[in-house]
Amino acid sequence: FLIAEFSKDLDYSSDLVYYQRLDLGTRYETLLYTLFPNLLILHNLNLYDAAFVRRVPVFAFLNKLKDVAKKRKDLERFDQGFRVLKSLKGIINCGHENIEILCDKLELLSSSRIEPGILQKGSSIKQLHTWYVYEDFKRAAHYFPNLERLHILIDDNHYKGPVLEKLEILEMKLLSHHEICYAFQVMDSCPNLKSAHLLVHTNRLFVDEKLKQKCLQDLVIDYEGPSCIDWNDLKRALMKYPTLKHLSLRSLHYIKDEHIKQLVPILPNLVLFDIYDCPAVTQKAADYVKDYCERYGRSIKFYFKGNRDELVSDWPQLSTKKEKINRAFDFMKHCFLKDFEDLPHFLVPIGY
Repeated sequence: FLIAEFSKDLDYSSDLVYYQRLDLGTRYETLLYTLFPNLLILHNLNLYDAAFVRRVPVFAFLNKLKDVAKKRKDLERFDQGFRVLKSLKGIINCGHENIEILCDKLELLSSSRIEPGILQKGSSIKQLHTWYVYEDFKRAAHYFPNLERLHILIDDNHYKGPVLEKLEILEMKLLSHHEICYAFQVMDSCPNLKSAHLLVHTNRLFVDEKLKQKCLQDLVIDYEGPSCIDWNDLKRALMKYPTLKHLSLRSLHYIKDEHIKQLVPILPNLVLFDIYDCPAVTQKAADYVKDYCERYGRSIKFYFKGNRDELVSDWPQLSTKKEKINRAFDFMKHCFLKDFEDLPHFLVPIGY
């Protein structure tokens, strides 16, 4: 019945056991909630393939649901099987057309598309991961009042949506359809935001200097545009976050030693400063940071091209491993050192 096959190529954590070619035949609607009573996360690879993740310990199961959709009633029974699973918390969806019937009980949702049926049942969702370019997210945000983590592709445009009171982690890829990046305006609507990972394409940043954000501790800004972000915009943006502890600036090729000297004094709580793929930053900047810390009694770990290989050894708790699902709701551990495309679908809180 079960053919076990361990694979090291799958993007799941090392504490998983993999079962492939699990043929549940026509009895899947019963087996799903009897064989897997502690099912936590379903990874639905497409309409016919699925991966299951369950706790104690966590397992991942890959199956082949042969001809599951030959009859419509079979698909309905398949959905009903999941509805009775009280343990089910999340779904990684890549094509299940009926996924919205489960959304009223889900807390974790990764979906390539955000359909109206999903939007209207999003009140329980705490983590939303989507590659869908949802330019009108500002009009849909009120459907997700309990969001704690959001991963989204979004057009650069004014954000006039509701305040996201509970959002703690924001991951945005800002597309270059406009000349100005409004990522920081979105962040202004997240009063409890602690961590942000931004992939930016535009050169100008919209910054409201009057609004200070007093919770943000972790910030990654990665630039993929054709030239460079305006330095004055970037400096004004960073001044909004006096509580910032961990900062990573990537691919900002105009950043020079004198810019580092301007940033350090305006970030009084900074302890980790990572400059990646910014070739104009030299040892002079590192010497300045060291002297500044000695003069003012601060401790800042500064990394640039000359010593960045030391970052991983200095901070072994920060992971660079590509995984779809990570244990612990911990941005620094699972997201800070990764590229946007490699960020996990879910950060599963301890205790789930």
